[in-house]
Amino acid sequence: MPTNLMDPLIKFPVSCPHCGAETMGEFALAEVASALLSTTEALRLYAPCHRHYWSPTPLELQQIREYLWAWLNALPS
Repeated sequence: MPTNLMDPLIKFPVSCPHCGAETMGEFALAEVASALLSTTEALRLYAPCHRHYWSPTPLELQQIREYLWAWLNALPS
C-alpha cells in the first residue's frame, strides 16, 4: 500500500506458489525500487486465494525488474 497518495503505483502479475492462480499485485514504485536495490529489504508478494505472503524468488524478482523497466519506458517523455 502506498505511503503517500502521490506515490506512483506499479502493477504486475503475481502467481500463487500453491495453486498457480494469478492476480495483479499493486505496489508503490518506491517500495519496488527499494526492494530490487536492497539485499536486506524484501518485497512481500501476496496470493489472496491462499492468504499467503512470500518473498519473491530470483526468477520472480527478474520478472518484476522487467515489468518495472517496461513501466518506466512507457512513461511520457
